[in-house]
Amino acid sequence: MRFVYAVGLRGGRFLMVFNPQRNGWEMPGGHMEEGETPEEAIRREFIEESGHEFLPRARMDQGDVAVFAGHLGERIVEGEMRWRMFSSLPEELAFPEVEYMEIVHWALDSMGGEG
Repeated sequence: MRFVYAVGLRGGRFLMVFNPQRNGWEMPGGHMEEGETPEEAIRREFIEESGHEFLPRARMDQGDVAVFAGHLGERIVEGEMRWRMFSSLPEELAFPEVEYMEIVHWALDSMGGEG
């Protein structure tokens, strides 16, 4: 099974969702469904978790995970999780900080800092 997650950027900041099961902030994402492309999966997961559209611009594959960088679109529905915009990583993370640092830098570089 493949997984997807994304760094959604706007104005040099990135969106994270608070996962109550992991008690920490993380990037929106999740499992791909049968027959979905990674791009379709990340758009669906991003909307489900944050309520925002996501416009993918760059992709990096890491084993069974497709990581995307892209523009944060409009908020179109109420997402499943609480969301917030950050300019740096928060202290309460769902996973170790080292797992986010490289991805956030890659996303910002991929987008030319435009977010």
